[in-house]
Amino acid sequence: MTRFASRFLFWLTYAFVLGNGPIVRAQPEAPRAPTNKPAETQLSDTPVGAVVVWNRTLVTFRSAQDFPDVATRAKSAVARIEALFDERADETVRVQFTEIGGRKLARLYYGAHLVFAVAEADLNPLKNETIEDVGERTRKQLDQLVRDHADQQSVPRTLRNAAEAALTMALFAAFWLAVARLRNAGVRRIHTHVHGTRKRVAVFGYDVRTAVFTVAESLCRVLSLGLIIAAGYVALTFALDRFPYTRPWSEQLRELFFDSAAGLARSAVEEIPNLLSVVIIFFVTRALTRVLGGWFSTIEAGQGASGWLDAESARATRRLLVIGMWIFAATVAFPYLPGSHSEAFRGISVLVGLMVTLGGSGFVGQIIGGLAAIYSRSVRTGDHITVGEISGVVQEVGMLSTKVVTRTREEVTIPNATLISSAIRNHSRGAAKGAAVTTGVTIGYDAPWRLVEAMLKTAADRTEGLLNAPEPTVLQTALEDFYVRYELTAFVESAERRGDVLSRLHGHIQDVFNENGVQIMSPNFEAQPESPVLVPKKKWHAAPAKPE
Repeated sequence: MTRFASRFLFWLTYAFVLGNGPIVRAQPEAPRAPTNKPAETQLSDTPVGAVVVWNRTLVTFRSAQDFPDVATRAKSAVARIEALFDERADETVRVQFTEIGGRKLARLYYGAHLVFAVAEADLNPLKNETIEDVGERTRKQLDQLVRDHADQQSVPRTLRNAAEAALTMALFAAFWLAVARLRNAGVRRIHTHVHGTRKRVAVFGYDVRTAVFTVAESLCRVLSLGLIIAAGYVALTFALDRFPYTRPWSEQLRELFFDSAAGLARSAVEEIPNLLSVVIIFFVTRALTRVLGGWFSTIEAGQGASGWLDAESARATRRLLVIGMWIFAATVAFPYLPGSHSEAFRGISVLVGLMVTLGGSGFVGQIIGGLAAIYSRSVRTGDHITVGEISGVVQEVGMLSTKVVTRTREEVTIPNATLISSAIRNHSRGAAKGAAVTTGVTIGYDAPWRLVEAMLKTAADRTEGLLNAPEPTVLQTALEDFYVRYELTAFVESAERRGDVLSRLHGHIQDVFNENGVQIMSPNFEAQPESPVLVPKKKWHAAPAKPE
C-alpha cells in the first residue's frame, strides 16, 4: 500500500506541477532493414540511436552491433533502464571494459545486471574520444539518473521540492511587484523634477525638458524590465533544478547563460584593439577640429588676417570643414566598430544610403545655395536686402536658410535654394557704410525740375538718420504722360533703422512740397485740377495730430 501511495503521489505531482508526459523516452525512427553500417550514413539531423531518459541523453549509438538496427538497440537500452527503476537504489553502476572479436566494449552494470554496452564504433568520429572516456561518463550519468529516480519516489522530498519551487516563484512575483512600484515611483519623481520647475533647460535655444523626461522614463522602464527578466531567469533555473525530471533543463539554462556571458566577454576582449582605434580616431579628429575652429574663430572676430576669407566666409568654412572632418572620421572608424561586418550593420548602411539618396537632393541643394551665397559675398550678416517681396536686415546666413528681420520686426526664413535662384537687391552695398534708402515721387510738368530736386534734397536734409556723405542724389527716371518721375537716393548709418528713416523721409517730402505749393501727382489723375491739391500749413497739426 505504501508503495502504491508513493507512486500515485509521484505521478500526481508531475501532472500538476510539471505537466504530464513520458518520463522515459527514446528517439527512434521507423524500423529499418537490418544493417551494421554506422548510423551517420542513415541519419539526417536527429541521431536515431540517442538514448534519452528523463530529458538526459545518456549515449548515442552509431552502430547496430548485434541488433537489427540502431533504433532497436536504443529501444532495448531504454527498456533495461526502465527495469532498473523497480530495483532498490542500494546498488551502484559500474563499467567494465572488454574486447570481443576485436571490438572494444564498455559494459555498464547495475549490481549484477547488464544494462547496455557501448562499442568503440559508437564513438563520435568528429571528437577525440576514447572508449574509456565515454564509458566513464556514461556510468556517472546512469548512476545519477538511478539515484534521482529513487529520490523522486520519496514523498517528503517531492513535497519539499515542490514547496521550494512554489516559494521561489512567489518570491519572484513579489520582486516583480516591488520593481514595478519602484519604476512607477521613479517615473513620477522624474516627471516632477523635470516639469515641476519653471526654469527652462535650453540647448541651442530649445527647451529639452520633454526630451529629457522621455529619455529618463525609457531608461527607467528598460532597467526595470532587465531586472525582472534576470530575476525570472534565476527563479526559473532554481525551480527547475528542484526536480530530477526537469533538472537537465535547469542545467541547460545555466550553460546557456554562462556560454553567452563567456562569449560576450570573449568578444569584448577581442574588440578592445578596435575600440582603442575608434577612441584614437575620435580624439585626433576632435583635436584637429579645435585647432581649425580656433583659427577660424579669430578671423570671425576680426583678430586675424586672411586675404581670401572674411568673417562671414570664415564661419561657413569652419562649419563645412568640421562637418567634413567628422564625416571622414566616421568613415575611417566604421570598420573598427563592433559588429560593423554583420548583416544587421550592412542592412542599416543600405537603408541610410537609400534615405540619403532619395531625400538628400533638396538638402544638398540648400547647403550648396548657402555656400554659394556666402562665398560669392552677395549676402552678409547685417546687410539690408530685398528678395522678391521680402525686405529686411540679414540676421544669419546658415547652411540651409537665411534669416531676415523685416521693418515690422518679423523674422522671415528664406531657403538658400530660393535665395540663390532669385535676384537679390542689397541696399547695404555701394557706400562705404550704411544702407541705401530710395523713394520716388511723380510731379507735374508745371513744376520746374530744378525746384523739385531742391525740395527733395531739403526733405533729405531735414530727415534725422540720413548721412550727409555720400550726398543724397535725385534722378529723373521717366517722363510719363502727365508727370515726371523723380527718384531720391540717400544712405542711412544703420540698416536696421532703414524702415524708420524712410518713413520720416516721406513725411518731410510731403511737408516741403506743401510749403512750396507743388502738387504730388500720385495717385494718377485724369484731368488737370483748377487749383493745386495741397494741404495748407495751418492744417498740418489738426486734431488728433500734435504740434511738433
